[in-house]
This record gives sequence, C-alpha cells and structure tokens, in this order.
Amino acid sequence: MAKLVRQLGTIERQLKKRDIMELAADNAKAIIESGKYDLLKVYIELKRYETYLKGLIKHLKEPALERAGEKGEKSFEYDDASINISKRTKWDFSADTEWADLDEQIRQLSLKKKEREHYLRKHKKVTQVDEDTGEVKAEFKLPVEIKYGLTIRL
Repeated sequence: MAKLVRQLGTIERQLKKRDIMELAADNAKAIIESGKYDLLKVYIELKRYETYLKGLIKHLKEPALERAGEKGEKSFEYDDASINISKRTKWDFSADTEWADLDEQIRQLSLKKKEREHYLRKHKKVTQVDEDTGEVKAEFKLPVEIKYGLTIRL
C-alpha cells in the first residue's frame, strides 16, 4: 500500500487541487480493487494521518502567515502554489438594540423549529386540521431518508 498512498513530500508540486483529488480517487480505487487490504484498518489509519495533518496545519498556520507577510504582497506564487493573504473583520452587532431584538427573534424561532422537529419525529404521521371548521386539510407521513456513516474515535 505504501506505493499507493503517498508519503509526505512525494506528491508532485505541479499538481493542482483537482489533480490531487483525482490521484486520491485512483489510489483509493486501486486499494479497494486489489483485495489485499483490510479496508477498515486502512480507513482507521488514514483517519489517524488526517488528525495528525490537521494538527500540523493548525500549529504551522500562524508562523506560515508571518512568513508570507514578510513578502510584503497580498498575492503571489510560491513553491508551485498561489498564495493570497486575506484580511477578515469580525463585527460585534450586539450593541445595537434592533439587531439584538432580531437576533432574539431568530433564536426563538430556531427553538420553535427544533420543538416542531421533535414533535414530527415522535409522531411520524401528521394531520393538519383547520382550526375554524375542524376539517382535515392535510395528512401525511413524514418522509425519512436513512444514511449510514462511520465514526472513528481515536
């Protein structure tokens, strides 16, 4: 499998994101089709590497940003990659009473929505009745789509 899963520093630098994703898809297909590997073990090991790489990136991001800032440019090419230094502004609107009122209304509506979702999950079949006439306006069974996932805890 070492020939199929690339080690750090062995992905060709000229490849763009789409090319890297295609390389990954081809490598995954080869691993699956070979039948040589316990795919659950492979998946778990890759999740370990993913966690490790995310940790590395998290700790290297600020020093890399400082290094990029030394160039004195907002956008530039470096090591076959396009670099763009962005600036984000975070606003705190809570000092405005109208904004705070709107935010509270959204919070209340979100809570009501969650309560309705809980009710619908519990009852599965819903009947909507006209409050004035008592006439049944609609009756439906809640559509459900079941998807399976795989959670790995390390």
